Amino acid sequence: MNNIKTPQLIHYFGLLLLAAIWGSAFIAVEMALTTYDPFIIAFFRIFFATLFLLAVMRVKQLHFPRDSKSWTILICVGILNNALPFFLISWGQQYISASTAAIMLAVGPFIALILSHYITHDEKFTLLKLIGVILGFLGVFILLGHDFLNQRHDSLKGELAMLGATLGYIGSGLLLRRVSYLPTVVCSSSMFLTATLSMLPFLFLYDINSHTILNFSLISVVYLAIFPTALASLIRVQLVQNVGVQFMSQVSYLIPIFAIFWSWVFFKKLPSTSAWLALVLILSGLFIRKLEKK
Repeated sequence: MNNIKTPQLIHYFGLLLLAAIWGSAFIAVEMALTTYDPFIIAFFRIFFATLFLLAVMRVKQLHFPRDSKSWTILICVGILNNALPFFLISWGQQYISASTAAIMLAVGPFIALILSHYITHDEKFTLLKLIGVILGFLGVFILLGHDFLNQRHDSLKGELAMLGATLGYIGSGLLLRRVSYLPTVVCSSSMFLTATLSMLPFLFLYDINSHTILNFSLISVVYLAIFPTALASLIRVQLVQNVGVQFMSQVSYLIPIFAIFWSWVFFKKLPSTSAWLALVLILSGLFIRKLEKK
């Protein structure tokens, strides 16, 4: 496992770009849900992304790893990073807005901080980092508590689904460090391929013929596959392997900002008061973490 590098300007640009792309994914999912089932959205999002990445591999004349150790990790990553989160996000967005879904993912840095401290040897947390992520976590707690106290059980289900997706992302991020020797395209292609294969048996439980495949919502699914899935995966894998899980986890702070912006652009929707308060706490947590000198 390679040691992480000190983040450079290019890494911060990659983080910002990734946040903008992932923020748009929630909008695309919301559009796709008008026609497709959550599982169908997740499966074809991964399937089309797999085809795209396999084509990139062929152009670059790259090859899959041949050792069982790499494939064991990649199978786990494919499930934790793609199959499980993409389904949970699509399912959860049936009950919550795109901006709320994005804000819920901000719990990621808190989980990443604790796990990476005990699992990795070069990503230890300090007092300021701890205070920062706790503030971010409090923001998420406000969203959950607001819906719990107001007995909005459907919204609560959607928010808990986002937490489940976050756990998958964090777990896969830690595992990705263990295959940092693989080229980014190979790593991404492999985990998407395993995710597709893991979801394939469940596809037969759905009546595909009941869905009108060729319609406007298909554009949303194709967009999800190419940009927030395939291309974003290449950026994410490279960032995790180069600058670590904790740096990568900060994208969770930025995604809500872009999701709120895209939601306003496409749907003319703005978050509730509790969502704004949660966002302020999350951004405050990010600022406090940045106060610490490396």
